[in-house]
Amino acid sequence: MIWKNKFHERINELWQRAKGRNRKLTQAEYAGCFGVTRNALLGWLRGSGQPDTDGLVRIASIENVSLSWLLGAECSGDKEELHQDEQKLVHIYRSISSEHKEILMELAKKFQVHDRKLS
Repeated sequence: MIWKNKFHERINELWQRAKGRNRKLTQAEYAGCFGVTRNALLGWLRGSGQPDTDGLVRIASIENVSLSWLLGAECSGDKEELHQDEQKLVHIYRSISSEHKEILMELAKKFQVHDRKLS
């Protein structure tokens, strides 16, 4: 396989997806999701830089894509195809405190048990 780093193309694609989910999302807000400044994000979008390894891992995790796709592999970027509502849930889950994550998981388990009883 010929490996070509396409990070700037992929981060542009991810930015467009994020804008599709939330039209009011600013570049500064999107950059904040990754713990960087708007200027850093602008550099990535223009192809004049990219994050370090930890940053790449953080982006892949937050956006639910593989590192290989993020860097240029031709396979699908999604680790597992998630519907838009599922993507929103993952994003919310990743943004809340550990305490609230525990509460949310307990609630989800109760729904799961309830739904099984109905089946």
